[in-house]
Amino acid sequence: MKKSTHSKIKNTGILFELLTRQITADTLTGVEDSPALKIVKEFFAPKAALTKELVLYQTLVNESFNTTAKAETLLGTTIKLRRRLNTSKLNESKYRLIKQIKENYNLKDFFKSTISDYKIYASVYRVFEGASISKAAQVVSSRYSIVEHITRNKTKKLVNEKSEYSKQDDEIRLLAYKLMIEKFNDKYAALSEGQQKVLKIYINNISNTTDLRDFVIKESKALKAVLKKKSKKIEDKVTSIKLSEVINLLERNENINRVKEDHVHSLLLYHELLKEI
Repeated sequence: MKKSTHSKIKNTGILFELLTRQITADTLTGVEDSPALKIVKEFFAPKAALTKELVLYQTLVNESFNTTAKAETLLGTTIKLRRRLNTSKLNESKYRLIKQIKENYNLKDFFKSTISDYKIYASVYRVFEGASISKAAQVVSSRYSIVEHITRNKTKKLVNEKSEYSKQDDEIRLLAYKLMIEKFNDKYAALSEGQQKVLKIYINNISNTTDLRDFVIKESKALKAVLKKKSKKIEDKVTSIKLSEVINLLERNENINRVKEDHVHSLLLYHELLKEI
């Protein structure tokens, strides 16, 4: 099996995706003057070299056509536009970008998040980097993957709030996260450490359904244990009975197959209950 020619540390699309996630994580944990936000403003300014390449990445990742001919034309045009970019400027910018990320974050932690469109980003990277005798097969395979991605059939997919939300640009999703935090804070005051943890893990693993499910189950069991312990100290019988009923509801989270936003919201509310008692 030939070694992959993809390098996510040089993939502009993935770097931008991870930076926007980091901005959200910094916001949730109360980091003032997020380093990731400063990095995005510097390296992805309107006329920056990386911004020009990012637009090409996002075009192939987000665009959709109903015919192979149109998809191949788009791919060919995008590759030509990519070749016109100054490679030296791109490489120099990526070097400085990675250097700044390394200075502010742990690289291993920074790159561990799951990217939902990772495979297509990797395919775009291989095509943009060009072919050689040793890489020709991978480039051809990547071109087919991109064309198939662009012509994917969306009409058979269920259109719901979550699917529509996931198609939005990173900036829109980031705004949605911030609004969610602000609304929760307006209603329940400041987020506790436990609530911040829930939101951060939800955001970083929204596309990693297995890890997210495991976290929700584990967190539900931990909350149930803490609430049971605290319920023993409550003298008012009516309050104790109500709390027992609430604790029983947590058991529903222990047998889930797929995490929904309701499950995450319930964890936030249980943490809020902990603050109250």
